[in-house]
Amino acid sequence: MPPSLSRAHVVSLLLLLLLTGILYAPGLGGPFFFDDGPALTANHSLRIDGSEADDWRTASFSSNSGPLHRPLAMLSFTANAVISGSIRAFPIKSVNLLVHLACGVLVFGFARAVLARAGGPLGGSALNWTALLAAALWLLAPLQVSTVLYAVQRMTGLAALFMLAGLLLFMRYRELWARRGAGVGEVAGVVLWLALLTLLATLSKENGVLLVWLVPVLEVSLFRGQWAGREIPWLRRLGWAALLAPLVLVGLVLWLSPGILLSSYPGREFTLTERLLTQLRLLWQYIGWIVYPDINSMGFQHDDIPLSKGWLHPVTTLLSGVAWVAVIAVSLLLRRAQPLLLFAVLFYLVGQSMESSIWPLEMVYEHRNYLPSVGLVILLAAMAAALFPGIRVVRPAVPVFAVLAVCCTLLFLRVFSWSDPFRLSIVNAENHPDSARSQFFLAHEYLREHSRALRRGESNEELGNYLIQARHHFELMYQKDPRDMAAIVMLYYLDQYNFPDLQQYNDWFAILQALAKDRRLQASDISALDALLECFEAHACKASRQEFLGLMDTLQGRYPRSIYLAMLRYRYLKANGMTPEQRLAFLQDAHEKWPNDKQVYEQLLVEYANQRDAAGVYLTIKQWLGDDSSRQQLGVMRRLFVLPEGGSAGAQVTAGKTGVAP
Repeated sequence: MPPSLSRAHVVSLLLLLLLTGILYAPGLGGPFFFDDGPALTANHSLRIDGSEADDWRTASFSSNSGPLHRPLAMLSFTANAVISGSIRAFPIKSVNLLVHLACGVLVFGFARAVLARAGGPLGGSALNWTALLAAALWLLAPLQVSTVLYAVQRMTGLAALFMLAGLLLFMRYRELWARRGAGVGEVAGVVLWLALLTLLATLSKENGVLLVWLVPVLEVSLFRGQWAGREIPWLRRLGWAALLAPLVLVGLVLWLSPGILLSSYPGREFTLTERLLTQLRLLWQYIGWIVYPDINSMGFQHDDIPLSKGWLHPVTTLLSGVAWVAVIAVSLLLRRAQPLLLFAVLFYLVGQSMESSIWPLEMVYEHRNYLPSVGLVILLAAMAAALFPGIRVVRPAVPVFAVLAVCCTLLFLRVFSWSDPFRLSIVNAENHPDSARSQFFLAHEYLREHSRALRRGESNEELGNYLIQARHHFELMYQKDPRDMAAIVMLYYLDQYNFPDLQQYNDWFAILQALAKDRRLQASDISALDALLECFEAHACKASRQEFLGLMDTLQGRYPRSIYLAMLRYRYLKANGMTPEQRLAFLQDAHEKWPNDKQVYEQLLVEYANQRDAAGVYLTIKQWLGDDSSRQQLGVMRRLFVLPEGGSAGAQVTAGKTGVAP
């Protein structure tokens, strides 16, 4: 069992939490980013006053991230919105920081339990100080900034919070069972608690389910079948079976029904093989950021990291694979002499198994290390503690404080960058000049600065400089990744509207049409097409009707089941002379193809209302309610109607003055 805590340990932990909070404070008012848009700032389901219980339900399931919609995390965002009266960065990121600090306390407790079980030279007060060092390395790691200050990653933080609570619970009771055994009731009670914490973690983010896989990691690396003071062979074998079972299950799924996994890869610009090979390198890169926190190599986007096209392309792919085989083999061979090594290796790999393996997710994100890094920092702290007794020249506290001072400095610098969107974009572009996305975000910030300068009434020369810089970085983005539609669309927009003399050098719309023939549409491409349509709706882009519809024909020919592309066509035709009858016919045809789609229902209601067809409005609502058996869209339906004082939506529609919002 871990030794008891002294007042010095408790005070030091509180000071560590206070220091972490102070270092993160400058970034709490920083901007929203990337996925924050669809999940938070553009999520109308979160804009509630909290008076209706059903609004809380629909808001909690309003995220499109993951198959479970991450309702627990979304519920916390909803509470933020209700208390603040809107979606604001400071209160949301403040809660993220509180979650981070709570996780830090659990990391400290978990490290104490792991170090005590692993044995070795550490004991008494030294063990507690080592656990505190592990918590400090984790809390102050600059890598964690992209979880704490990336608002939507509260999902990651909450999942880690419940998983750490479950792991600490297991360590506490498993240690007791290793010494004195346990009855069926006690074991069942712990299993139920673990099931509850797994459920809470999974409802925060789907990788919370990994808690049930991390428990066997602790069993095989630290307990090895120990029960009531002796080693039980069948219990040891059961632990290994539980550890290997998920690998066998995934292998069987890939063998018997590979389409379940491979069906999603056509939406990516990489294959399953390329992803797996690249992840071999990335897993080492992540460790490098934890052990050697070079903030210049960190960043919001890492699309400049090349794919592994084969074992020798690049050759570091093969070296990484060999290194992983060697590390796993050594940790297995030394599992009794050095159990912390096996624990750290397995904890890291299992923690990364969902987001850094076979699933067709984005290739690289720093927040994926939030929980997996816990095992590594415990190992690092233990290694440091083992090294200190051999240092006779200086006291152990000196190198510890030196390391923590470096971590604090790097953390502060990174938080300072994240506190301002323009500063962050500049830093990312400077540190990752080959990243197309970093160039895009910097160009976007120059456009935002142009809008602000326009409101401030700055001179035409200053306004022009912002546009020139924006276009320059969009051009750099295109050079880095000629197959990303975002750069092409923005260059087309800028040349059409602001730099007409440059149109003679590049026919961006023709380039876009050629790319549409074989480009696998990404999320960024969807946003780019949306921006292109806005350009046409504002009559700022001059391509002919035939050219635009030709582009849509190409895309819809490749993606015939895409409701998004169908609605893009509808919006274009609506803005360019489509009659009410034609609009209604188009939407009715779309409804037959996509009978449960929210966009189609919304537009149908708008169209019936604009034509003062009260029967059509009510029949559409009735059908929508029938299709939406879980009542997830009830809040959307309500918001489509504006109730006048002293009246009702029904009276308003009947009078031909519908409150349905276009």
